[in-house]
Amino acid sequence: MNDVSRSNRLGRRTGVVYLLLIVSGAAGYLTMTSLLAGANPARLADSATAFNAAYAASVIAFLVWVVLALMLHRLIGWAGRSLGLAMIGFTLAGALMNLIALSHLWPLVGSPDAGMDRDTLATLVARYDRTLSSAQVFSGLWMFPFGWLVLRSSVAPRLLGWCLIIGGTAYLFDFLTLLAPGLEDMLAYRIVTTPLALLAMIGELAMCLWLLIKGARTAQPAGS
Repeated sequence: MNDVSRSNRLGRRTGVVYLLLIVSGAAGYLTMTSLLAGANPARLADSATAFNAAYAASVIAFLVWVVLALMLHRLIGWAGRSLGLAMIGFTLAGALMNLIALSHLWPLVGSPDAGMDRDTLATLVARYDRTLSSAQVFSGLWMFPFGWLVLRSSVAPRLLGWCLIIGGTAYLFDFLTLLAPGLEDMLAYRIVTTPLALLAMIGELAMCLWLLIKGARTAQPAGS
């Protein structure tokens, strides 16, 4: 098998893992966010199965994130040793922080008690939210070396690399809301962050689809 075929196969496998991350992460986060809104113990108890599934999906997503970073390192890490190590380091830190956030909700896994005190549930949710917000800094930071490696390796269109780099700042802005409560309610904040968040989403989805459909371009350095 020649180098091009091997690169394309690895690229498509990486795309499959990327898709699993996106699907499991989105399903877990959106479902849990909906169920935890308002810290209503009765509603959570009535949706125990959905909550448990969302919790499991979230755990899977963060573990898959680590696998993805390792596969990306194998695919494009040659384009920058320090960048590749930074990408893996930020991913490991981010996955750990997110798993710590989920650990705050562990008492709810299984069959949540409909009689749980609302204040107790609210405390668990608040701890989860704070740790999750803290983890956003790593969700943003990992996209910088990832995007730069895409630019340097040329395994995908350079536009995707720039989308990843610029879109990564959206997560950093989200982290800032932890330091400055109420920031997200400011019009200027929404004007700046909305297009950045959209760019991050487009960059990751487009990169995933490129790898799934096209595989990876023949590795050619774009300059150091």
